[in-house]
Amino acid sequence: MSISLLTLNVRSVKDQVRRVGTLSFLAAQNHDVCFLQECRIPYAQVYSLLERQWTHGPSFWSGGNNCKSSGVAILIKGRHFTTDRVTEQVNGRALVVDGS
Repeated sequence: MSISLLTLNVRSVKDQVRRVGTLSFLAAQNHDVCFLQECRIPYAQVYSLLERQWTHGPSFWSGGNNCKSSGVAILIKGRHFTTDRVTEQVNGRALVVDGS
């Protein structure tokens, strides 16, 4: 089984228009997992809006308040992923998702 990964420095997804454009771009790409950097989302924000807007599978978000470029996300295409555990190792900087 092969898996295709994509990493992207998005330089902010706080703005609705920019976020929709970024998510549409990612949906059109032929990758199984997308890693986003510099999302510029605050820590402890309700991430449910962001999770709902990625309609192609599970998504995991982590924001930070220490620097304006903080914020990472992992977006998975397809519903075949089962999440066992999500750990924010460093808020807005390092996010670990265990699953299969």
